[in-house]
Amino acid sequence: MSSAATQKVMSSFDVLERLSIGDLIQDVRITGLLDLDPLVVSRWLCGEDLRGIYQPIILHHCVLDDLDMEGRTFYETVELVDCRVAVAHFKQAYFYANLLIEDCLFEGEFHGQGIQNDGRIVIYNTAFKNWAGFENAELRGRVDLIDVSFLGGTDLLRVLIDGLESFRDVIQFRSCRFRPADVPTGLEGMLLGITRIAEDDLYNTVG
Repeated sequence: MSSAATQKVMSSFDVLERLSIGDLIQDVRITGLLDLDPLVVSRWLCGEDLRGIYQPIILHHCVLDDLDMEGRTFYETVELVDCRVAVAHFKQAYFYANLLIEDCLFEGEFHGQGIQNDGRIVIYNTAFKNWAGFENAELRGRVDLIDVSFLGGTDLLRVLIDGLESFRDVIQFRSCRFRPADVPTGLEGMLLGITRIAEDDLYNTVG
């Protein structure tokens, strides 16, 4: 993470203006709610309204108070790299292209209920410090979770249990850490790459 001294402070309005023309947002402290709804446009294809966001959303080395991607369809790449996010709203977000989350920290709750993808999702070296919810997720494209820690708990593995046969060829884990209470009995043998966080380790990390 870039030091606070090197980060420019920008309002959400100014960031949206730059994102609207496809600019990379880098080394920025984004104040207030970053709501991407103003970027949503309609494009008609064969009589169908393909409403969504057609610009890439690229945020590198940023600090965000509140990121709202809820209910949007993303037709271009979304990247969060080396970002610190206080609250993240990904509920029912649909990633038609790729989603990369790398070297990030989600400090508050991560609202990922109903998240969908056709593109690839890669989450790498990232920690969820608070609860991460994924109820009703529909993962159709490839998903890779590598060195991801769910320190504040998650329902991800229980969501996968219900549709394991359809998920097994889609989602891959490597060195991912979960609270013991969030790992259903016997799942470690079915999905490799899952480890339980020791209680002492969890206390020292979160506290």
